[in-house]
Amino acid sequence: MTRAQRIVLIVYCLLVFYCCLWLPWHVVRNPSVELPHQFRTGYGWLWIGPSSTNGGIYSTPDLSITGLRLLAATAISGAAFLLAGMLRSQQP
Repeated sequence: MTRAQRIVLIVYCLLVFYCCLWLPWHVVRNPSVELPHQFRTGYGWLWIGPSSTNGGIYSTPDLSITGLRLLAATAISGAAFLLAGMLRSQQP
């Protein structure tokens, strides 16, 4: 493993840590009573929740957005890891 690949791996671990602690929060309502079915209440730390008072006590973490953030971080870091390995093998 090259130095560049280790740096990419460290940055990826920090991104995963960040994505699991700084979460998007939302409130889900009964779709037959009110529209919209769910609305975002903001971002917040895992242990505190969103800072807004707009439904803050009823907010839950939006796991689908968190999963997409983790998927995007994995895809970008995987591409950077492979690129760092390919660039190293091309140097004399």
